[in-house]
Amino acid sequence: MLQTQLAICCTLALLGCNGVIGNRDNPEGGPGPGPGPGASAPVCGRSVCGATGELAAATAFPRLTHAQWENSVRDLLRLQAPPNLSDSFEPDTRISFFDNNVRALRVSSDLWGDYQGAAETLADEVTADAAVLDGLLPNDLPVDGAERARAVIRDVGRRAYRRALSDEEVEAHLSIFDQGTTHFPEMDAFDAGVRILLEAFLQSPHFIYRVELGQGQSGDAVELGDFAIASRLSYMIWNSAPDDILLDEAERGALSTSEQIATQAARLLDDVRGQAMLERFHAQLLNWDLYRDLTKDPSEFPLYYDGVGDDMYEEARRFVEYVVLEEDGNVAELLTAPYTFVNADLAAIYDLAGAFDGSFSQASFGPTEHPERGGLLTQLGFLASHGGLTGSIHRGVFINHRLLCTELPPPPDALPPIPADDGMTMTSRQRIELHTGPGTCGESCHGTFINPVGFAFESFDGLGQYRTEEFGMPVDASASFEFADGPSSFDGAAEFNGAIASRVQTHDCYTKQWVEYALGRDTAGSDLDLIQDLGDASLAGLSIRELIIGLVQAEEFRTRNTGGS
Repeated sequence: MLQTQLAICCTLALLGCNGVIGNRDNPEGGPGPGPGPGASAPVCGRSVCGATGELAAATAFPRLTHAQWENSVRDLLRLQAPPNLSDSFEPDTRISFFDNNVRALRVSSDLWGDYQGAAETLADEVTADAAVLDGLLPNDLPVDGAERARAVIRDVGRRAYRRALSDEEVEAHLSIFDQGTTHFPEMDAFDAGVRILLEAFLQSPHFIYRVELGQGQSGDAVELGDFAIASRLSYMIWNSAPDDILLDEAERGALSTSEQIATQAARLLDDVRGQAMLERFHAQLLNWDLYRDLTKDPSEFPLYYDGVGDDMYEEARRFVEYVVLEEDGNVAELLTAPYTFVNADLAAIYDLAGAFDGSFSQASFGPTEHPERGGLLTQLGFLASHGGLTGSIHRGVFINHRLLCTELPPPPDALPPIPADDGMTMTSRQRIELHTGPGTCGESCHGTFINPVGFAFESFDGLGQYRTEEFGMPVDASASFEFADGPSSFDGAAEFNGAIASRVQTHDCYTKQWVEYALGRDTAGSDLDLIQDLGDASLAGLSIRELIIGLVQAEEFRTRNTGGS
């Protein structure tokens, strides 16, 4: 098979591709060094920090994540499901909340070998199955051999490269097609040509990377062409390649205005794959995978059961989908909605009255029965995955980082652990305050940012059950927090959730996370106007769906910053 790879690489080289795929800024592959001592300091806007540099210089060749590769292969080959071959690939590296940050998506020599092996396997399997092969090929193929091959190249190549192929590219791929019988002499000539052609498509940088070279230049921002916009839209919302409708729109130049982009974004959001994006974004931002890894001591938490973490994940997924798609809800509703989705087992942990069974159904938190509940942060998954003796600290850090975009310094290296109180003479809050409160080395960070947020959830134990006492002593869930636009006092999670839902800092932060997810890069100073404009609109009640559509219409989505290079 080495000869096949050499033939493919030599032909692709004629198209300006490298035989070995590497990152433009780090040709050897690997994760790269990351920001060093000379890196830009964080840029802070009205209420959002965490952006680096004034202008976000984005690569013109972002690599597909493994999940995107799987989905793209499925759609390219018109398979019923992703092939799941990337399970054996060199793993993707996560350097931020989201898995699509381009700084981490390099191609090492090992990963390049994984791509080659997968291409060979897939091409072999597709051409060995007549039904799958027939489903891949376009209808009404010409009879003439060369024209028949060209029709396949144009049709399959457009899906593989997410754009129309030039005549030169078609002829270069035809030379690959013609080598099929040389490498697979035992096969039918046409099938052999398709097999080697599929290997070439699947190994091409035009498939493995999204090409965002753009057209023209405006200052430091390159205007993306219609095909690049189609790919950005599709990989953001569907996590896969553009469909034929989107490619058709791009080919006729109908993705050049914000209105045209909004129309297609709305169509993609209405698809089941758009629903999956909502799960993917929130699962990564809020780290729902922690729920599935949840373990508790049944002797301490009698209502704990095997599989509770999966149920907590399903609760959160259904809730987000309902708020965004059914209610056309906004950020405030995500944080305060007085309802959730439970089965009988979760209802028991919540102590909900009513008839529940093994299926999930909507349940309300009444103002008299459960006034302490509302929104994502009082759901069992968040509370149980950040529970225990130091639960308040973990909850406080989590919310500061992910929902308020607070820049917290790393903890001191020599900070001793919070001692357990075997005599149970103090509440968890009292022990934490003794360790990190006034007069301690942790006072400045914990006392100002972490503890006040975490203490708001002291009325919930390590499984997320409501409590008014701990070790026979009353719990104290009152605190004050200094938001970017002023202080706020609250007593309990419900009041805290109402406070963050009404603060622009929260809406700016939520928008910032969407910008990073949509663009696959860290935010920068050049993004702050967009973040603040959408943050203002979100605070005023803009729905999450409209926030997403507003984002893809923005200049930042339709251009690629070059950093002046």
